[in-house]
Amino acid sequence: MLRIVSQSFSLLVLSLAMLSGITEESQAVKFSNRLAVQTGAVNSVVVKGEQQTAVVYGVVDNPSIKADWVLLPHHRRDVVWAASSLIANGAKVAAPEAERALIETPEQYWSDFQQKRFHDYDQQSTKVLGTGIEVEKWVKEGDQIDLGGVSLKVIETPGFTRGSVSYVAELEGQTVVFTGDLIAGSGKILDIYSFQDAIEEVNIRGYHGYGGRFSALLNSIEKIKMLSPDILVPARGDVIQRPIQALDKLSQRIKDLYRSYLSTSALHWYFKQERMGQCAERILGKQADFSLMPYSAYEDTPDWIWVKGTSRLIISETGHSLLIDCGNTGVIDGVKQLLDAGVINKVDGIFVTHYHDDHTDSVQQAAEQFDCPVYAVRHYVDILRHPGNYHMPCLHHIPIKEVVAKQHGETMEFHEFKLTFRAFPGQTFYHGALLVEQSSQPPVFFIGDAFSPSGMDDYCVLNRNLMHKDDGFLFCLSQIKELGDNYWLINEHIPHVFRFSDKELDSLERGFSDRIEAVRALTLWDDPNYAVDEQWAMLYPYGLQVKPGVIHEFNVAITNHSSKRRDYEVQFRLPEGAEVMSTTRASKVPAGALTGVRAIIRLPEKPGHYLIRADIKSDGIDVRDWVESTVTVVADEK
Repeated sequence: MLRIVSQSFSLLVLSLAMLSGITEESQAVKFSNRLAVQTGAVNSVVVKGEQQTAVVYGVVDNPSIKADWVLLPHHRRDVVWAASSLIANGAKVAAPEAERALIETPEQYWSDFQQKRFHDYDQQSTKVLGTGIEVEKWVKEGDQIDLGGVSLKVIETPGFTRGSVSYVAELEGQTVVFTGDLIAGSGKILDIYSFQDAIEEVNIRGYHGYGGRFSALLNSIEKIKMLSPDILVPARGDVIQRPIQALDKLSQRIKDLYRSYLSTSALHWYFKQERMGQCAERILGKQADFSLMPYSAYEDTPDWIWVKGTSRLIISETGHSLLIDCGNTGVIDGVKQLLDAGVINKVDGIFVTHYHDDHTDSVQQAAEQFDCPVYAVRHYVDILRHPGNYHMPCLHHIPIKEVVAKQHGETMEFHEFKLTFRAFPGQTFYHGALLVEQSSQPPVFFIGDAFSPSGMDDYCVLNRNLMHKDDGFLFCLSQIKELGDNYWLINEHIPHVFRFSDKELDSLERGFSDRIEAVRALTLWDDPNYAVDEQWAMLYPYGLQVKPGVIHEFNVAITNHSSKRRDYEVQFRLPEGAEVMSTTRASKVPAGALTGVRAIIRLPEKPGHYLIRADIKSDGIDVRDWVESTVTVVADEK
């Protein structure tokens, strides 16, 4: 539906087909107006000058429209797809110079990514184009595109991406800003995970950089406010007719979210108060009011638990032992020394808390060295066995060949210990824990990386830290509460055991609940989990190496985070030479359920790197070119 941007602006909003600027029909229409807007999956904006016509963002479901220019705000393919028909019809492209490589030569990005996707600590969205676009004008701050009587000025507005730009036009006495994904409605943005990035001034890498580009976003907001805009037209979301109010609301909500995050952050333990204060100052300003959780009670690790890096070894009175994680060969060497010294006489098994490389890289080697089984909780067994089928932060690259799957709550006797396996989706969705009980000691709960004495390890949004009451950190907190007052927690990055008081647990629960509401207020989705879970929709397998022309099964796995039942339509975008042979449909998917759309696809004959991508539509959801799977076709050996 076409929306009139502002009644006071006296715009004549026509169909985009009539405003193509070069058709006889549009030239025959007499009007003095310069702008038309059509909202949709990506908003379509036509700016008409005396000599030329520009379309900002692109057009949706209207491949016949033509224009002289198409103006891109950033490199992200989930917006850039809308420009494809314009480009095919001869429109010249203007795009940000700062993102040139990702727009002009994304093929190199994907070639490099075949290895870089393992052990990834940069944490950037992979919604990158599959093939490059020829760009007429690379733009930067202060550049202009003259349409004749109307000029579009470029301002750099990083935040949603590192090199985003906005375009500014003076039309009929009013200032209109085309803001890309800087804002997506009054006080709202599209998601949280797109802002994950390194914070270089405090030496924090992307993995720990929660809201790393919030500071850039806030600066961009202030830059736009200085223009005294009358109208904002984002790439997605409603046209904004009260810009200052909308931008101020967005700034405040960003600060509210970050203040909530700081109050329960595990990083206070690792980075200490000074560095956390520097992080706070970037977002909240100097001398801003914020709090960090004080350290909980902690003490030295009991002597029946051997400590080595991010691994632990449970040692029985009998000399039998159970290894918790194995991230490097130094752990194997240390355990062998214990065996040689007679401290232990056998390694009976390995429990893996989660898939992160610093906990898993040497598990397979350790299992072979000590001839023992590997245990994990069922819901993350597949990522341990087949890491290449996924794209997650800190992904290990060495498959663990045999993993014994344990159910949540399943128990096992291990000499004087009782072991209880738990699903524990804390630091990452694919995460478990092991409760170890014995008669003479308080229970010890091996929780991987989920908590530190200062809070929750939710600093990397792409780890999929879900926010429903029955999953994520709220589920983890409920399990800790069940332990009572006398217990110890072990995070293998911390050379101590620690525990939370009832008051501290209540504070963590309130803090995370506040975070949920802050995300809900800040983002467009009908449930905040979409904004923190980029992989609510994902293609499986994610990475694949095949011979030419192979027919292979792909699944779009969809988590319905909404509180209502949904039907889903999935449309595949295939590279040249690929073909969908058959596909299924996901319908009547209950709230909170996981579903899948299965496709059988014939892959290309020509060797090279390819992307299989897909659009996803449901009631109120229309995201295109949203998910990808990387395929490498290798030539047959002769």
